[in-house]
Amino acid sequence: MHVAAITGFSGAGKTTLIVQLIEHFRREGKRIGAIKHTHHPLNEENRGDTARFRAAGAEPVILANASEGAVIFRASGTSRVNYSAPRELLAHCSDCDVVLVEGFKQLGDWPKLEIARDARPSLEEVLAILDRIWRS
Repeated sequence: MHVAAITGFSGAGKTTLIVQLIEHFRREGKRIGAIKHTHHPLNEENRGDTARFRAAGAEPVILANASEGAVIFRASGTSRVNYSAPRELLAHCSDCDVVLVEGFKQLGDWPKLEIARDARPSLEEVLAILDRIWRS
């Protein structure tokens, strides 16, 4: 399983980039999971970034909040889990080839790509970076 977190400030384009990555990897026939870190209260509604990740083809999509645990969205329904460390959430993506994480800027021991509002990389640039990271 290949894992990478996309981090950056609000408005930097993280969600848009992750949606593009999900669609790219799905076209390659890969199974993609997505984890979204939020500071907002958890909900089980298919809306916002969760809905965008699911519509792009990610399964599962996990909405995680450090104080409340996580909601796991799958085609078969939703469930809630607790976790101590962000890496534990990867156990719920065991059948995925690629897991893309949005957030967990200060947490998580997976590779991170920081996106800046004034220097947004292209999809091709990000794919090249991920290829280098995942081959090392």
